Amino acid sequence: MSSLISTPNSVRFSGEAGQGNILMGIIFAKALVKEGFWVVQSQHYGAQVRGGLSYCDVLFDQEPIDYPEAKNFDILYLMHNVGLNHIGNLKRNGILFYDEKFVENIPQYVERITKKIIKVPASQIAIEELSNKNVANMIGLGVLCSVTQIISLESLIEEVKSNVSKNYIEIDEKAIKIGYDLCKKRYPLESTKMYKKLGKGYE
Repeated sequence: MSSLISTPNSVRFSGEAGQGNILMGIIFAKALVKEGFWVVQSQHYGAQVRGGLSYCDVLFDQEPIDYPEAKNFDILYLMHNVGLNHIGNLKRNGILFYDEKFVENIPQYVERITKKIIKVPASQIAIEELSNKNVANMIGLGVLCSVTQIISLESLIEEVKSNVSKNYIEIDEKAIKIGYDLCKKRYPLESTKMYKKLGKGYE
């Protein structure tokens, strides 16, 4: 086994049931497989169909993953205040993304954990530019993948086409593209940078 790898990278998509954060994680995980990573994806649903906490965890590595669970995360995407407690599971110097419409009052202690905090106007853009609040998840996914440089836009779009209803393919593709171009910050994960230097993954 390669000595370059220690533990898998870990990402949590957290939000209110019905916001589409589970679909974010599924598309993200399948696109990672396409990029050549080993991937584990899991889901948690609250008792309510809508309104309760739900989250999707994705672990990925360039080697097979021995233990398919994480307690702390390199990346956390918050879609709603209901998931604020998950901030306590963000690794030091991890990356926090949050939807500014539904996540308020980010606790001040977060800045002691990380300075990599990105406010994403995903829901606002979904409503104002695409007239559909349901595509905020795809805008957010585009932002996350662009900022971290983990997954190429082409792989994301391919997985969107394979995993959403035909009625949503066109608008979801637009949303992914908007998100991918939305933020100029770049916080690439060190392990994925190394992976690409070895000639794997996209450039």
